[in-house]
Amino acid sequence: MNLTAKGCLTVFVAAATLALGWWVLDGSTMRPRVIRSRLTLVVDTPEGERSGSSVTQEAISFPGGLTKAQGWAIWPELTGEAVVVDLGNRGILFSTFESRSSLSRMGGGAYNAGLASFPQRKFGDGRAMTGSTEQYAFYLDNLNRIKPEATLTSEALPVLVRFGDLNDPASVALVDPQDLAASFGPGVVLKSATVQITDDPITHGIDSRLPWLKSSSEAPTLFPLDYLLTLKTLSPAQHLRFTDFRRLLR
Repeated sequence: MNLTAKGCLTVFVAAATLALGWWVLDGSTMRPRVIRSRLTLVVDTPEGERSGSSVTQEAISFPGGLTKAQGWAIWPELTGEAVVVDLGNRGILFSTFESRSSLSRMGGGAYNAGLASFPQRKFGDGRAMTGSTEQYAFYLDNLNRIKPEATLTSEALPVLVRFGDLNDPASVALVDPQDLAASFGPGVVLKSATVQITDDPITHGIDSRLPWLKSSSEAPTLFPLDYLLTLKTLSPAQHLRFTDFRRLLR
């Protein structure tokens, strides 16, 4: 075999190996979908109405091969940051990427679009689906086409918090969405919370409010880890992490 033939064989084997590895580990046959959604919080105060919003993005892949066989039929990746509502001298209200039901367990589960119950039947056109993955992809395509808006119930809201000192992550305290007055003073009420599918750009800038986010792109806990390790049980707030306020593109 001459050198040219050997070189071609080497390239072929390498390409075949990569293709086989892709199929075994991924093997996806569907293109990823991207959903951007805006969460808006509106608060009534004695000084007037205040609001804040944030656009986050979820890139949703549909792996196949071994990845799908292991139970990962859908692979989401969230990018963006939490909502900030400046209440003036009363303080600042922050949303998180934590659902209240899972905060003390596995955590997560509170990205913008996932908070809203957009009924799937409403966005269908009767086409036949070959499986649940294809049906979900079609649903996402319709969300991007129609760009619906939904009002959130108090039960659907993510964990809300405030900080006694914006420079100290360990000064975090949970905020009851049904009793903002307990955290921000008499007359402060959460007026509304909505989610809308959008094409707007991802929101940036929360690290100007929470400067400690600039110190790390990882996901440390808000409380010092050596302190948390001394505790037998953690309070709900002690489960919070940097990534509950900002998710960077990997």
